Amino acid sequence: MSASISRVTARLRTKTIGACVQGWRHGTQTSFKPMATMVSQRTLSTSSPTKHAHHDQSKQSSSDSIYTVNKDEIAKFAAMSDEWWAPQGPFKMLHLMNPPRIRYIRNRLEASGAIPAPSSSAEAQSRARFPLQGLRILDVGCGGGLLAEALARLGAQVTGLDASMENIEMAKIHAQKDPLLNGGSPGSLEYRHQTAEKLLEQGLQFDVVCSMEVIEHVENPAGFLKVLGQLIKPNGDLILSTMSRTPLAYFLTVFSAEHMLRMVPVGTHHWSKYITPKELEAGVCDLAGCEVLNVQGIGFNPLSGQWELNRNRSEQPVGILANIGASFAESVNYFLAAKKISPSSSAPPS
Repeated sequence: MSASISRVTARLRTKTIGACVQGWRHGTQTSFKPMATMVSQRTLSTSSPTKHAHHDQSKQSSSDSIYTVNKDEIAKFAAMSDEWWAPQGPFKMLHLMNPPRIRYIRNRLEASGAIPAPSSSAEAQSRARFPLQGLRILDVGCGGGLLAEALARLGAQVTGLDASMENIEMAKIHAQKDPLLNGGSPGSLEYRHQTAEKLLEQGLQFDVVCSMEVIEHVENPAGFLKVLGQLIKPNGDLILSTMSRTPLAYFLTVFSAEHMLRMVPVGTHHWSKYITPKELEAGVCDLAGCEVLNVQGIGFNPLSGQWELNRNRSEQPVGILANIGASFAESVNYFLAAKKISPSSSAPPS
C-alpha cells in the first residue's frame, strides 16, 4: 500500500515539475522582449477604440485611450479579499514584506528631498513620529490596505486606489479599527474603488505615487506607467516594486512558492508578465517622464523568515543578503524609485 502511494506521489510530482518547466519554456519563447515592444503590443491589443468613439476627439482626456485593468486578475484577488489581514493567510509574504517596503520608501523619500529636514526641535520631534507628515501619497492597487495604513500612520495623507470593490470594502473595515487612522494622527486615509486612469480624469496629482507588486498584474503596463507619471506632481516621487523575468524568479515565485511549498495560491503569478529592471527603468523614463534614482533588490531570507533589502547599486545594506551582487540581487523581487521631471528642468536651455 505504501509503495503504491509513493509511486502515485512520484508521478504527481513529475507531472507538476513537467508542467512548470513547460510553462517556463513557453514564457521564454514569448516574453523576453524589450519593454517598449512588449507594452506597445499590449496597448494595441487592449485599447478599446469603440469605447470612446462617440466622443469628439478634441474633448478626450489623456487617459481615454488607456485601459489597464485585467478583469481576471481583479476577480482572483477579490475572491481572497476577506483574507488580506490574516497574517498566516495567502498574503503572508506581503505582511512580512511590509516593514522593508516602508523602510525603503522612507529612505528614498529622504534621499530625494521629499521629506524635508526639520527646522526646529519641535518639528524634529514631530518628524520622528510622523516622518511623512504633509505628503499626499497615492497607493495604486492598494488591495486590503497593508501599505496604505502603514503610510497613513506615519503622517501621510494617503489615498488607496483599487479596482476591486471587495478589496476596498475590506480595507475600509480594517482601517476603522485603528484610532490613528480616524483623526488620531496628522495622517489621513481615504479609499476609492477606482482605476488609476479614471482618477487621472479628475485632474488630481500627488507628491508621491506608489504601486507595489501591481504592474505585473495589469493588462497594459505601458499605459499604466504613463498614467502613474501623470498622477505625480512635478518633482514628485514614484515608488514601484515588481519581479524580474528571470529563470530564478520563475523557480522561486512560481515553481517553489506556488507548486511545491504552497506559500501562495497556484496562479497568483504569471511569469511571462514579469518585467526586468532594465525594461522598467526604460519604461519609467520614457512613459512616466521620471528620472530613475534607485533600483534595489529584496530577497526572502529563509533562515530568519524575513525579507531583507539586498545590495544596492551604490549602497551596502546590513544583512546576510547584502553580500549578493547587485545584478543578482535584482533578479527576483526589486524596488525602483524615481522623480518626476518638472517641465522647467526638462526644457532645453534658451
